[in-house]
Amino acid sequence: MIGTPHSKNSTHDCTARRPVAPRLLLKAAADARCYGSGNRFLGGLVRRNRCWYNIIMGSAVNSRDLLLCLLAKQRGLLDDVRLEGAVVQWQAGSGASLLEILEQRGDINRQQRTELESAVSSQAIETAVDPQSSRLRELPPGVRRLLVGGVSDVALATDVAFDTRPASPPSKTGVTPLPTTLTPGERFDVLQVHAQGGLGVVFLARDHEIERTVALKQIKSQWADDEDSRARFLLEARITGRLEHPGIVPIYALGADATGRPYYAMRLIRGESLLEVLNRFHATDVASKLNERMPELRKLLQRFVDVCNAVDYAHSKGVIHRDLKPSNIMVGKYGETLVVDWGLAKVIGSDEDVALTTRMVRQPESEGGATSTRIGTTIGTPAYMSPEQAAGRNDELGPPTDIYSLGATLYHMLTGELPHADDDDMGVMIARAEHGKVIPASIAAPWLPRPLASICMKALSLAPEGRYVSARALSDDIERWLGDEPVRAHRESVSERVYRWTRTHRTLATSLFVGYLVATIAIIIGSFGWSYLRVQQEERKQRANSAATTEAEDSPASRPPAAD
Repeated sequence: MIGTPHSKNSTHDCTARRPVAPRLLLKAAADARCYGSGNRFLGGLVRRNRCWYNIIMGSAVNSRDLLLCLLAKQRGLLDDVRLEGAVVQWQAGSGASLLEILEQRGDINRQQRTELESAVSSQAIETAVDPQSSRLRELPPGVRRLLVGGVSDVALATDVAFDTRPASPPSKTGVTPLPTTLTPGERFDVLQVHAQGGLGVVFLARDHEIERTVALKQIKSQWADDEDSRARFLLEARITGRLEHPGIVPIYALGADATGRPYYAMRLIRGESLLEVLNRFHATDVASKLNERMPELRKLLQRFVDVCNAVDYAHSKGVIHRDLKPSNIMVGKYGETLVVDWGLAKVIGSDEDVALTTRMVRQPESEGGATSTRIGTTIGTPAYMSPEQAAGRNDELGPPTDIYSLGATLYHMLTGELPHADDDDMGVMIARAEHGKVIPASIAAPWLPRPLASICMKALSLAPEGRYVSARALSDDIERWLGDEPVRAHRESVSERVYRWTRTHRTLATSLFVGYLVATIAIIIGSFGWSYLRVQQEERKQRANSAATTEAEDSPASRPPAAD
């Protein structure tokens, strides 16, 4: 469909000077796919003034001159009016290049022309044929954007929507094929590899529409031609894109490159994984410095609450993650906590990924975390997966599966150990997970407060019905413990209840203790005082009796009569 052409009544109606047929413009736009063409550099310019498209695309401007002129405009040395005048003069057949005409007209001076020529050499133009060339990366970002801009930019600027490629056949998996109308080179400049997963590789990229750095994930080359893998990759992007929550990474764009390899752009998370945080936390003995480490543990538990909230939101939208673990949780230095890698996610009640996810299993690496993907019969990460996952009952998986994985993550957070011990033998790990044999948290970490241990073990119940009914219920119990309130997963003893009451009512408990202490001291002092008075009274009585006896003995009546 061809959009409405630029109005002939426009102030800058350049087609009046050099008419160009719309169909020829379309062909020129299609020809602009060639990376070496000077017409490749028009994307940014036509966004601001369509008439330049009509003038220059209908001419034969040298690629080098055109790039230099556009760079001058980008640097603010030229405006549309002066550049238009130079092009019109060049079209009149003066014989000079565009750059020479600009200098002759006084639009730029000799020094500016020299700087422009040194910024963009003819060697750089030749290198532009390869968008991944190292020399292309050496160019200024604005120039690089012009060099790798694409036909979609031109089509967008001229309200043109066309696709000459044959229609893709329907996917056997039922997932709609992605049209390759957008390539990373148009909007995104790939900077470097950021991370790799089982199915895709994540690049740091520059988004030139918003002028920000993003994470651009693209399917790996070895999976690019596998229809199921491509469908899984696209499903991951679309499921993630549905989940609009502060704890879930937002998706900015979804498309495919010129070869048809799908990619999607998402928010770049500046931080570290929860796994790295936990490894650092448990690098030293927590039990020996429990009082000092408790504030840090409470912060980790608050992060865990944030994760539960994000997962609970996903469940409310009918999506289960199926691969929750510390390495799939990212934490930022400004309090962000995000759940990432929804590659094994599933929409509850949907059959669109049945053929895909039954083949995915996470394989452990040397550092004790399961991050790579291989073909198998089970989905998830053995160290954190639920018994029903390990048994391969994929049709039974639902929110309780994620709750088990949350419990496994909490177990790792509290004890520093994996609930299902890591082992090089994948079969052994899966067997342990299937039977749900977990060392109680209170034994793995004797220093752990008993209510926390009970919360953890309830989430790790073998039977799904024995776990928390929702991720929100799990987070609520954690928040109760953080608020020094009784948790539902633990039945307190009398001593625990008294101890918790004293912590909760510190002022009253202190007042009562002080009162008790004062009363005790008063009683003790009173007892000593009473005893002292009694002793004094007895002594006085004894002295009085002694005095009376002595007086009686000394009286004349008590003396015997004298002998005659």
